Amino acid sequence: MRRVKHTLRGSTLAETLVVMLVTGIVFLAAMEALTLVSRLVARRAAVLVEAGRQRDGIFRLGQLLTTADSIRSAEGGADAGECMHLYRAGGETTLTTRDSAAVFVAGEFRDTLLRRVGHMQLLRCDAAADTLEVDVGGHMLKLPVLRPARESYGRRIAEIEKDHGYEEP
Repeated sequence: MRRVKHTLRGSTLAETLVVMLVTGIVFLAAMEALTLVSRLVARRAAVLVEAGRQRDGIFRLGQLLTTADSIRSAEGGADAGECMHLYRAGGETTLTTRDSAAVFVAGEFRDTLLRRVGHMQLLRCDAAADTLEVDVGGHMLKLPVLRPARESYGRRIAEIEKDHGYEEP
């Protein structure tokens, strides 16, 4: 009978160690890439969330200004920052800048509307609506402040009466 010779080819210890070393390097590079991608995604998500908060704050600030019956600018102390008093339906609320943020205060309730606020000022204008200027992160935000209805009604009635020649008794 003939003998069948079966030989199996194996790998040496050195070849096995080289394959394990290369596999380990590839695995570490892939894990580092995944870590960098996850950090990038987290940063982008944080930027989008902050932009959404700023947009919501601007919208809420506009809502406060349009629903206010009147607005009075007040000088705050050194610690208080700039301060605006908003009056609506007999109640008073406050809009201040503290630690580079615009803060809305109504009684015990406090809410941060905007961050990175440089300054805030109310510009009075006789011909048109007043304007609230807010410096937000180097960009000037200008929001119109409507006058109380009583003022505009009184001014309009005076114009009408002047044109019709009514006499004061």
